[in-house]
Amino acid sequence: MTEEAVKSKADYIEPTRRGRPGRLPPEDSARITRRITTLAVLMGLVFAITKFFVWRETHSVGILSTLVHSALDLFGAISSFIAVRYAARPPDDNYRFGRGKAESFSAVFQVCLIIFAAFHLLEACYERFMSPTQVEQSGFAIAILIILVGLTIWLIIAQSWAIRATGSIAVRGDRAHYIADMFANIIVIIGLLLTSFTPFLRADALVGILMSLWLFWTAFRVASLAWAQLMDQELPEAERDLLIKLALEDPRVKAVHDLRTRASGPHVHVQMRLNLDSHLSLEDAHDIVIAAEQRMMMKYKAADIHIHPHPLGCHETHGNVRFRSQS
Repeated sequence: MTEEAVKSKADYIEPTRRGRPGRLPPEDSARITRRITTLAVLMGLVFAITKFFVWRETHSVGILSTLVHSALDLFGAISSFIAVRYAARPPDDNYRFGRGKAESFSAVFQVCLIIFAAFHLLEACYERFMSPTQVEQSGFAIAILIILVGLTIWLIIAQSWAIRATGSIAVRGDRAHYIADMFANIIVIIGLLLTSFTPFLRADALVGILMSLWLFWTAFRVASLAWAQLMDQELPEAERDLLIKLALEDPRVKAVHDLRTRASGPHVHVQMRLNLDSHLSLEDAHDIVIAAEQRMMMKYKAADIHIHPHPLGCHETHGNVRFRSQS
């Protein structure tokens, strides 16, 4: 991609919704993810224990559905708690690219838990649908769920901040759990109101069935995030554009080609080819490459960057054509 092609695009706006992988120093990213996963574990424990006592008092299948969801949140949060700490370990001789994909395996584990629980919940809902019963102490249950919704919103806000700062897929998976849990609580509140104050006794079971379907959707979303990182999907286009823009800030860099990127937990790995004038000395080309790396490292402090200088006008390429960029 040439400098003119980059300049023809709209002004670059740093991405926030999907997080900023590799932007923070690894130590800072690890500190944030450790804190937010600890908070998620504690909140998951509070939610699960509270809902267990509420379910024991009400015997509502809707409460049971959100209890199952909170139990999954807790196990998922524990998985993320372990994964982010392992993923933050520095590279060594055995893991030269680091251990960042531990976060993705944590997400896969969460997906398995979600699918198992969804099937189990469907079975319980079917039994309650066939034999509907009045929910006990629904007012007490509704009041507790409203409080839990407020706490969940607070946790989601904290997780969203952590994702914007670190781009952590493990925290993103956790947040998907808790967003689903928040909507689950809201739907269960509606179901309890219908079951308690209308003749529609099967509303409680229908809410549980709806939550089962929501669990399957949550599993798909988390699996998609894990798949993208495990399969080394490219970074978002805005991130790639920024890398190219940083490389082209030096007028001696004529073009950028064969850009390859991937995320791995708190780290990103970047490869590219810079087209330089063929008359430059090896020392000058080396200085240009080092300067380009330093500009990128200012933005991506947890990046592993490899740049290959290429003489302008030379049409010979190297490396396996199978992995060569087609754009």
